[in-house]
Amino acid sequence: MASGFKDRKSARSKVSLEGFYSFSNQWIPCTLQDISVEGAGLKINQILVPGDSIRLKILFRNEERTFEATVVNVNGTRIGVSFAVDPLMEDFLKSMILAYQRPPNFKRSS
Repeated sequence: MASGFKDRKSARSKVSLEGFYSFSNQWIPCTLQDISVEGAGLKINQILVPGDSIRLKILFRNEERTFEATVVNVNGTRIGVSFAVDPLMEDFLKSMILAYQRPPNFKRSS
């Protein structure tokens, strides 16, 4: 049985980012729907199965990062992937997660 969301070590944060994934040496657009420092949820238009290896490319605040990822679950056009990252990549992901968790700035009325 493939591991899934019940096996996650950390909760994912909702995001809405355009990205790319590579399977068979071809970069294909995808949408990142949630992310943590250990994995992500993606919307794709290709059939993948748990255990498939992909490369995931994310552009955030003019920084582009590429991750090696493994598909851990599939639900139609939505897949969950897991990845292991080094400390620099973890900092990049944490800054992205924090940016999506901040509440909107509200101006006080006078």
